[in-house]
Amino acid sequence: MKTLISSKHFWLTFCFISFISSFIIIQNVNGQSFKDDKSFKDLDDLLNLTVVGNGYSDQTIVLFLPGATEGFDSEYDAYKLTGIYAAPQLYSIIPCCNLAVNVLPPPIPTDYWVQMGFDVGAETTYTISATGMNSFDTGVTIHLLDIRDNILIDLKTDSVYTFTASPDDYSSRFRVYFNLASQLLNVKVNLEGPYNGTNMSTKLRSVGYIPTNQPYNVSPWNYFGTESSEALPDIVDWVLVEFRDAVNASSATSGTMIERRAAHLMKNGRCIVEFSNSYSNNLFIVIRHRNHLPILSNYPVFNTNGVYSYDFSVDVGQAYGGASAQKFLGLIVYGMIGGDANADGYIDSDDYTNVWSLETGESGYLPSDVTLDGQANNKDKDDVWVENEGESSQLP
Repeated sequence: MKTLISSKHFWLTFCFISFISSFIIIQNVNGQSFKDDKSFKDLDDLLNLTVVGNGYSDQTIVLFLPGATEGFDSEYDAYKLTGIYAAPQLYSIIPCCNLAVNVLPPPIPTDYWVQMGFDVGAETTYTISATGMNSFDTGVTIHLLDIRDNILIDLKTDSVYTFTASPDDYSSRFRVYFNLASQLLNVKVNLEGPYNGTNMSTKLRSVGYIPTNQPYNVSPWNYFGTESSEALPDIVDWVLVEFRDAVNASSATSGTMIERRAAHLMKNGRCIVEFSNSYSNNLFIVIRHRNHLPILSNYPVFNTNGVYSYDFSVDVGQAYGGASAQKFLGLIVYGMIGGDANADGYIDSDDYTNVWSLETGESGYLPSDVTLDGQANNKDKDDVWVENEGESSQLP
């Protein structure tokens, strides 16, 4: 196996410029195809993913290389060029753009993940195949997470994954995890404020107000985790997830909490969270947000296909407290109740007097902005707070 060090920077840059310039269109099927380049294939820490389906194929690469950064590097990375509609499209997603070649800095951290984008033009069966696993050290683990179907695949032992997909699927369906040491929770939950009838608005992200560091290190949460991440295009906001070890939901009080983690909530309601602590009874989860009432899972969370999962959105009874804990958002969709601007567990005059009235007319990452559009205005008061005044947290 060839080992490359930083002193070879000129050669590496030349190799990448040569490689990227060798992209060609094959049968006008995909945006890019990869030419046989022996020097490129000899690189360490290179994962090559190929998707085949509907009579077409596409390919993307994730590589760890000295000199690269997590942002876009013109001398290493390559933009994703979208192919014809009928062909599957597989790529990496970073905050600025979509990439066909995503080069990242070593060493590979624990629980490191890369968000993949996947789009198709037809509802049919597709197969993702992984090659290049032998280019990584034997101790490096590589997993593919199918967020939609809640399946975790160890690519080093099962390098081919077959599944169904349709044009209506969410683009951010897959993640690649390197050195996964934690357990994964795949939870689905909606926030009333930004919900638009189909999914949740990502306006906070588009105007640049979502902070890089998790925001729950202040009262009343006082969570001092170090979670930090640039918001990807489909991110709504940060949420705080609590893990509780209890016999049943009614006994899952704050005293049963075993761990907390902050994570990004995606516009389709999905939130992927890593956690590490074990439990002895049953595992319950609490979802908290800055200005929505918290909710607790009414049923235990179980591990299926390597991933713990729970969906609050499909039924009001999925939350402990039922109709008092979640709100009907339309089309058999339920979500967390908005308007608790001071996060004290009650939607009352304090939220209006001590928060909204002091911030109205302002823009930013505001507690009073319950619609999460970056502004404190009458929509927050009239459409959310007024409708929900008198509601309260149902946590035991």
